[in-house]
Amino acid sequence: MPFVTRWLLLGAVLALTSCASLPPSISPSTPEIHQEHLASLADIDQFQLKGRIGVQTDTKGFSGSTQWQHTADQDTVALFSPLGSQAASITRTAEKVSLITSDNKHYEAADAETLTEQNLGWRLPMRGLSDWVLGRPNQEAVEASQWDAAGRLVKLKQDGWEIEYGQYIGINQYQLPTRITLRNASRLTLKLIVQQWQLP
Repeated sequence: MPFVTRWLLLGAVLALTSCASLPPSISPSTPEIHQEHLASLADIDQFQLKGRIGVQTDTKGFSGSTQWQHTADQDTVALFSPLGSQAASITRTAEKVSLITSDNKHYEAADAETLTEQNLGWRLPMRGLSDWVLGRPNQEAVEASQWDAAGRLVKLKQDGWEIEYGQYIGINQYQLPTRITLRNASRLTLKLIVQQWQLP
């Protein structure tokens, strides 16, 4: 087989294999396309995910893995150190949010943002995160948004946070994010890489 032909075939194979998980393009979509995409996500009211998480503030940082189980009534988020030991467990119900630290201390508060800031040194925006992690705005007013040609969110500004989506993957009939970066005005950066999605 000629040398040039072999390289052309190799390039075609690499192009095909890279289609499994594509970053969002910068081409804008029409409102109709991203409304169709949001409508496809509207019936997701529970999920499980596993992935990597990184948090950075001016004074504190955290990196490790996470497991999150979400339903309409409850969230359970486990944070693990790079060595695999559990650093914290956060549980949200309609009545309260509780946090158990690695040394088995138990704390409670009315919201996850206050609880995590007081005990971990950074705010976990659980009020909006269960929507943002799926690639959709929550019920608060949207300050700004940018969508790709497939109707998926690329950037979102909402509830004091700027969210960027770096990559999506197809799960069943859904397009779900796998790389998400959140920033707020207090110079907190939270990065989430979803390695496994599980839907009902």
